[in-house]
Amino acid sequence: MKKTHDIIIDWIAGLPTRRGTDAIHADTELIDQGILDSLAILNLVGFLEERFNIMMPVEEFVPENFCTPAAIAALAIRLSEKAA
Repeated sequence: MKKTHDIIIDWIAGLPTRRGTDAIHADTELIDQGILDSLAILNLVGFLEERFNIMMPVEEFVPENFCTPAAIAALAIRLSEKAA
């Protein structure tokens, strides 16, 4: 079974905002490198809610939660555990 951050990396790899051929890793700075913009974050939230069966509270929409695939995975895991 794929790890949460690998699922997120796979989703991010398909974004049209992704520039270049550099691999995305768990610690890749997504916002700083321009891989995630505000529209991509909204699409990502929809993906996370559907894929992990979670609801994203408005207070979780902070840059720290979306800066790297590892941070996004931690957010998804935390929200999944909260919902359980």
